[in-house]
Parts: sequence; structure tokens; C-alpha cells
Amino acid sequence: MAPEMNFELKHEPLVAIESHVCIARTPRAQALEMLQDASIDPDMANRYMRLFYLFQGTQQDDFSLQMQAKALSLRRTYRLQTHAHPGERALRLLALCAPGDMRENLPLDYLVENQPIQLELLYLLPGEPAPTQIPEHDVAIVAIGHSKSNAPILEALCEWAAHWPRPMLNTPTWISFCERERAYQTLRDIPGLLMAQQERHTRARLLAMAHSWEVQSDKPLPLPFTLRPSELHAGIGFELITRPEEFLHYLNEHHEEDFYACPYLPYQSDDQQYRKFRLCLIQGRPFVSHLAISAHWVVHYKSAQMEFNEDKKREEQRFMEDFEDLIAKPFASIFEAIYRLIPLDYLVLDCALSAKGGLIVFEIDNSAWVHDTDAEELFPYKKAIMKKTFDAFYQMLINSKP
Repeated sequence: MAPEMNFELKHEPLVAIESHVCIARTPRAQALEMLQDASIDPDMANRYMRLFYLFQGTQQDDFSLQMQAKALSLRRTYRLQTHAHPGERALRLLALCAPGDMRENLPLDYLVENQPIQLELLYLLPGEPAPTQIPEHDVAIVAIGHSKSNAPILEALCEWAAHWPRPMLNTPTWISFCERERAYQTLRDIPGLLMAQQERHTRARLLAMAHSWEVQSDKPLPLPFTLRPSELHAGIGFELITRPEEFLHYLNEHHEEDFYACPYLPYQSDDQQYRKFRLCLIQGRPFVSHLAISAHWVVHYKSAQMEFNEDKKREEQRFMEDFEDLIAKPFASIFEAIYRLIPLDYLVLDCALSAKGGLIVFEIDNSAWVHDTDAEELFPYKKAIMKKTFDAFYQMLINSKP
């Protein structure tokens, strides 16, 4: 039987620092002023953490992570600006985070912006014992995403969660189910759901397959299939293999140790465009984030350049406004089954519709971005729709509060 754990709740007077979303909304002309202000912050921990946020995503990630490491050597707790309404009692939300770049943790500041929420981060480091003191809070949420580097922290959290003194959302036990192969194995039998089989392979195994391709009568990876390094995201290293020679060429170009191989699941529309949409499940209820339309089979919202095409934007607007009738209601049983099998309170899905109108789920992730920072003059329809997501997330927090 695991020993009893005692977490002392402690109020710590913290000065809030700029979050990712604050920086994203700051005009470029003010960026230098923000940098200068951060560099003279008398609170050294805040100074380094502010520099981490400012330099993330600027092609200076190494420097940014050095700043984060310095900050965490001084203090593990930070408060982020959330623009809570003055005079209104703020719900105290504690995000449990792991060190690393912006992809390692759910960026909660985008979800709670302008809500009456005080957002604090508690960083947990691998190999360290449970903290004896934690910030006072009403609700905690595990913001740590699934990754190889985060696995030790999540494993420790699974033990700590049973003793946590406040409600904890996104129970860490279930976060490992976001791993591609495990997600497929867990969800594949849901009626009406289409998922391509994800298999994890070592580089040595793939090289053996590639070199013996011609003599294999039963191909373990029938063409076409996709390959991607297991620890990379945002489409980096994600390629379609259509000929045997492309298989070996890919492995000669990519030297990571682990990869995902997956049968190619076609989802091209009649107009030869690919459409992929992102939604989040808030305790099993779906909310739309965006629709991306691209001529390339690897669809990302940024590379789709939606802002430059009025027809695409009109289609996205119709899709988002009619999401309940187009997606939420027709596939309600699928979303309910996903939540039943992987009961994470907040989960992001990247999806598409098949040629026959079935729901394809490409991946699930508890730490993917959902936001409304696209320029309002270019996407005037998004703010009201995204507010439904943010309000539902806030209501979940309120309902979870003891």
C-alpha cells in the first residue's frame, strides 16, 4: 500500500508575468519595450521565465530553454496574466507543467484569457520527489502532454493524484493513452470511427524492412504509408512513402531512433483539396476550433494560408457556424465513446471526413493549441464561436470546484 502523502497548501505572493497569449496579442512595435522590461525585472525567477516566453518561437529555442532552466532553478511556481475582471472573485487554477518548449504543456492561457481566473503554474521535474508545498488553488489540471521526456513526471503524478488536496482535471493515468499507437488500439473498435493503424518501429527495424523489401512476399508496410519521427510534431519529418526507393531514402535523411508508420488514409475531396478540422472535447462534448483547407495532404492551418483566400474563409465560417448539425450531433456517439474509453476532461482531436462522410480521427492530444488569436479583421466570425469553447472550459472548472 502506497504511503500517505501530505501536500501543504501555501499562498505565495507572485507577480503575474506575460503569457504566450499576451505576447501574441502585443503589437510588434512594442516587442522591444517588452524585452527591455523583462530584462530588468528585479524578480530574477520572473525575469528568466519572461525571457523564456518572449524567445519561444523565435528561432532561438536553445536560449529560451536556458532561460527557463535558470528560472526553475530559482522557483517552480509562476503566475500568468489572464486579464481577470477587476473586483471579481477569481477561480484559482493550478496548472501542473513539465519543463520544455511550448509543445510540452497545454497552453492554458489561451483557454482562460479574459475569464475571472487566476492561473498559476507549478513545474515538476523528472526524478524529483513530490513537492511538500504547493500553491493554494481551487482546481488543478495536468497540463503536461504525452512525450518520452514527460513520462517519468506523469508516472509520478499518477501516484500523487490520489492524495492531491484539490480536484484534479485530466487525471495523469489517462494521458499516456494519447500516444499514437495506444490511442489507435484503444479507440479502433468504436462504431463509425475511422483511424489508420499507428505502429511504432525502431530505426533498425525499418532499415531491415527497407533493405529486404524486394524479397518480402508479405510486405509488413503495404504502400502507400506514412512515416514520422515519434517525438516530432507539427508535420516535421512527416512524409508519404509511395515507392520502395522512397522508403530507404527517407531513412537516409532522417536519423531519429523511433518512428511511427501508418497506412495512408485518403481524405481528398472531389475538388482535390484536403480538409482537416480541429475540435476539443470538454468532458466528451465537442467544440470546433478551425477548419483548414489545403492542396497538400499534410494540412496545417498556418501553411494552408486561409487568410489569403476568401472562398476558404467563407467555407470555414459555414463549417464553424453549422458545426453542431454537421459534426457534433451526427457523431455524438463517437465522441461519447472516446470520452468513455479515454476519460480526459480536456482533449483535442484532429479530424477529417472520409469520401463517404465518415469521421476520421488522425490523432488525439491533451496539450494541443486551441485559440482565437487570428486577426479579427481577417476572421470576424471566429471570436463568437470560440467563446463557446472558452465558456464551456470555464464552466467545467466552476463545476469541478469543491
